[in-house]
Amino acid sequence: MSRRLFTVNVAAAALGLSLGPPAANASLVRALDLAELVRSADQVVVAEVVSVRAAWDSAHRNIYTTVEIAVQESWKGTPPGNGRVRIRQPGGVVGDIEMTVHGMPRFSVGERALLFLRHSHVCGMAQGKRRLRWETFSRRWVVEGAERSATVTIDARGKLQAARPNRTEDLNSLRDRVRGLVGE
Repeated sequence: MSRRLFTVNVAAAALGLSLGPPAANASLVRALDLAELVRSADQVVVAEVVSVRAAWDSAHRNIYTTVEIAVQESWKGTPPGNGRVRIRQPGGVVGDIEMTVHGMPRFSVGERALLFLRHSHVCGMAQGKRRLRWETFSRRWVVEGAERSATVTIDARGKLQAARPNRTEDLNSLRDRVRGLVGE
């Protein structure tokens, strides 16, 4: 059985962009640097994904996914007393129906990630989630660059440019940089 796919287009209103005809299957968001992500977040956490559940809204018109995370480290803000945070975002799969919002982060149970959250939503769409990976050879955690396929920068002439990818970096050095930005 094949899955029916519905695509939701999110306009980048903050940029004043027109994405053209309604059939465009893309979302664009302004690329945020680390300082902007830290400023916009009320929580910056390292967490493990505990559950991912998608369901229809009450009108049965849109699908929303609820992601429950267990906070392992808090770099900014105070997580709830039980250390669990629920993130709700548009899109997901229910049965054989998938609703996709291009540029939204995807989560899988068991993965570890660095998350920039504001009111339990990921800041800057997918760029506010960075997967963590254990490097066996160097015996350290590294933070992968954020998904930036839906991010753009605006050059001096006002033209859109695809954002450069973030680099992979050591978790300890990124923790120090974020804590330094929080303290500013």
